[in-house]
Amino acid sequence: MDLVTIAALIVFIVTYLLIAVNRTPWYRLKRCDVALIGALGMIIVHAVSIGEAADSIDFKVLFLLLGMMTLVAGLEFAGFFTLVSNRLLRFSGSGAKLLAAVMASSAVLSAIALNDAVVLMFTPIVIKCCRRIKVNPIPYLVGLMMSANIGSIATPVGNPQNAYIVSHTGIDFLEYSLYSIPISFCCLIITYLILLLIYRKKLMQPALISKDDEEMRKIDGLRLEIMIGILCATFIGFILTGFCDFELYHVAIVSGIASAIVILSGSIWNAGWLAERIDWSILLFFIGLFVLIGGASHSGLISDFSSYIPGFGEGETPDNLTLSIYTVVLSNLVSNVPAVMLISEMMPTADLMLCIVLAAASTLAGNTTLLGSAANIIVAERSEKYGVRIDFFRFMAVGIIVTVATIAVMLICVNLMFE
Repeated sequence: MDLVTIAALIVFIVTYLLIAVNRTPWYRLKRCDVALIGALGMIIVHAVSIGEAADSIDFKVLFLLLGMMTLVAGLEFAGFFTLVSNRLLRFSGSGAKLLAAVMASSAVLSAIALNDAVVLMFTPIVIKCCRRIKVNPIPYLVGLMMSANIGSIATPVGNPQNAYIVSHTGIDFLEYSLYSIPISFCCLIITYLILLLIYRKKLMQPALISKDDEEMRKIDGLRLEIMIGILCATFIGFILTGFCDFELYHVAIVSGIASAIVILSGSIWNAGWLAERIDWSILLFFIGLFVLIGGASHSGLISDFSSYIPGFGEGETPDNLTLSIYTVVLSNLVSNVPAVMLISEMMPTADLMLCIVLAAASTLAGNTTLLGSAANIIVAERSEKYGVRIDFFRFMAVGIIVTVATIAVMLICVNLMFE
């Protein structure tokens, strides 16, 4: 290795370690701050020039995420999630039925919008439902986060890592979804059965929740109809990208603009409310990672690194099991987005089967621990505001079982579909 490659290696390792631990002895770090500092470090050590750094940023991914976040904000503004909350109460007579309703709703919504945004809205909804019928919310919150992760596998817009893989490889929306929907469905069923078995005594166990309810947004009938129309048009547009000369991010931006118009139609001052609903930290996190990975690639670090990993060396192709294990481990060390961005640089992106395995394994890995995905963290932190604490180690005990079972189901599905 030359000096530039060694310097790039140091920057890369330090950045990924700080992303993993998320803190220093003096200061708690945000992952987006760490990624941006790492990107700056790559420029300082000349692993990548400023021009190359700018070229390494995939604006298609950023625009896709921004458009989908705005769409979710529009749905929230129109009262869509309040409507879902009211519908969930129809299943409150049975713990098993309510858990199924929560998981199915969360999975479906996470397939059509970013799972992080869905759980942000859904957490108070689930707690509100549990408070109304006076049951322990823990099984339903665990089901919420796990089903949101699993449901997000189904489409390229379900989570950020899917969006990156599809943009990076050029897989079209319909082709990806045709393979991923069956995987998502099968994994959701097995997860529901596992949670039903583990929490069978707690599903209707009374519990007291100390905090008052968060006021839900009122349902705006006209705007809700418009937003549902925008949502349907968005997914028709996504499907058509495989047949027409436009891309996913084009559809997402148009959808986001239409949603913003609906929000601003009430008052121009709603712009501030909309800005608060956009997760700018995710966008900054991606920008930093793009430049960091770009520096590692330009310096030759990734090619050197991959040569030491079985199945990832030059001329090698990892098998599905090896790729899954490596992805699960790395995703739980540094979270799934940076794991996917690193692994995708080390494997043949033209191989559809491997891309499906990478997307599914990195997402299913998020169910292992509370820190495994951003969706889990959002549910855990938001629940505490309502007096509900999800124990880290109890969740992990369930999460390991779910992850092992769903990874096995995913590999069986992939082998059957690609045999």
